[in-house]
Amino acid sequence: SRTTEVMEALDYMVRKAEALGMPVSLNVSYGNNNGAHDGSSLFEGYITELAGVWKNVISIAAGNEGDARHHARVRLENEPRQVRFVIGAGERNLSLQMWKQYTDDFTVFLETPNGNRVLVEDTREVRRYELQGTWIYVYYGEPTPAQITQEIYMEWLPPEGQGGTLQEGVWSLWLIPEKITEGVVELWLPTAELIGLSTGFLEPEPDTTLTIPATADGIVVVGAYQMSNDVVASFSGRGDTADGRRAPTIVAPGVDVVTAAPGGRYTARTGTSIAAPFVTGSAALMMEWGIVQGNDPYLYGEKVKAYLMKGARRLPGQEHVPDKKAGWGALCLAASLPK
Repeated sequence: SRTTEVMEALDYMVRKAEALGMPVSLNVSYGNNNGAHDGSSLFEGYITELAGVWKNVISIAAGNEGDARHHARVRLENEPRQVRFVIGAGERNLSLQMWKQYTDDFTVFLETPNGNRVLVEDTREVRRYELQGTWIYVYYGEPTPAQITQEIYMEWLPPEGQGGTLQEGVWSLWLIPEKITEGVVELWLPTAELIGLSTGFLEPEPDTTLTIPATADGIVVVGAYQMSNDVVASFSGRGDTADGRRAPTIVAPGVDVVTAAPGGRYTARTGTSIAAPFVTGSAALMMEWGIVQGNDPYLYGEKVKAYLMKGARRLPGQEHVPDKKAGWGALCLAASLPK
């Protein structure tokens, strides 16, 4: 899978740097919504562990899900709650992940755009339902050795052998509480790179929209801001993580950034994927000054992160530091360098 390939690439680079006796600044301009966003997945856990190996700094893009309407949050108490979402025109498949505390019990009903409703049974095996010309596959997960949360996974596919697209319209999940201890349910749709712009929740939660693995620990999480007006980009993934850790760390230029393109050309790019390399390069310069030039042999990892946070420039309108949009502020390398 793609995440496995990313892990292998990061492992290679850290091992190579250690063999050469050199520090390494790693850039991860990649993210997905496949997990609970609390650092408990294998992908997140691997990167958290790797951050403590040798002399490295890992900078990861916060993702472009801030205004994508792909995250929803429900707080269950005594009353049933409805979660409405749109499947837009032309979608060929769709997945939805619902994450809950394992100690919470509630019944789930799925409602189609024309009002048909079916009970989504917890059977510990994959179940298939046919609703309004669409196959819906459902799987109830279990806790793992690494996490206490439970996943309810749903996937929409056209009927077998028919191809085509999904039934568009407003679908609903009805959550009927039974035994509630925590009551917080988090839901995610795939990232904007995988589904159309019209697909999303009707009542989205823009916070906790960092993509995975920006939800790992011991890393620098990089959001995007627009240099022309010093405003955080609306698409930039927001904190905090689902388990309450503060993120992003910092924001960097990520709107209409002129960069190299194939064929010897230049082009303008937008997204947190183009913002993260600014911080990756800054971390590399700091480690060169500290480790390679002999000014500070311990200038790596969390120490570099601390200098970046301390030197960050507060953006106009940023009332609190850190906040869920800009973290500690905008990258300012000159102020970040050790005195």
